[in-house]
Amino acid sequence: MLKILSRNNEEGSDEALLSAFKSSGQLHYLSELYGRYVELTYGLCLKYLQDGKKAEDAVMDIFEALTIKVPQHEISNFKSWLYTFSRNHCLMYLRKQKKDITKNYAPDVMYSLEDLHPIEEGNEEAKRKEQQEEILRKCMEQLAREQQQCVTLFYYQNKTYKEIASKNNMEVGKVRSHIQNGRRNLKNCIERNQ
Repeated sequence: MLKILSRNNEEGSDEALLSAFKSSGQLHYLSELYGRYVELTYGLCLKYLQDGKKAEDAVMDIFEALTIKVPQHEISNFKSWLYTFSRNHCLMYLRKQKKDITKNYAPDVMYSLEDLHPIEEGNEEAKRKEQQEEILRKCMEQLAREQQQCVTLFYYQNKTYKEIASKNNMEVGKVRSHIQNGRRNLKNCIERNQ
């Protein structure tokens, strides 16, 4: 997905890489740090944007924004800060999309459209989300046990590869593989069931 990110220097702590980037301005430090959480960021963007291509674009946009924002902020826990920053990025994108849709119509037309079926629209959206959650739950149940465990720990409990590997007594490479395969299998299952 993101070819620019390297994973060669996994020994350095998040704090050390963050400090090195802030003091030197060299992008490879930030790239290494972001690379540790790029799949988490992609999963979060996919959750909010509901589109793989848009999620990939958001991941790239977030990296570009980090080059400017990271030096401006005091960050004690990069993973938590990145999660919040990425979530806010997605929410801002969604708000902008909503504005772009509505600005093409006159305000009186938008009022009349909203007044027609405000309750039904809310119910339809709730039903759609409920159906999506049910499909996701069923697809999660169909994953192999290891994939299900790794995906759950990574995306729902925000655990790192190393934490998952330690908890499940497996190699980091296996964890990465289970997450990638699990995500692909989920995507295929969801597409079949929609």
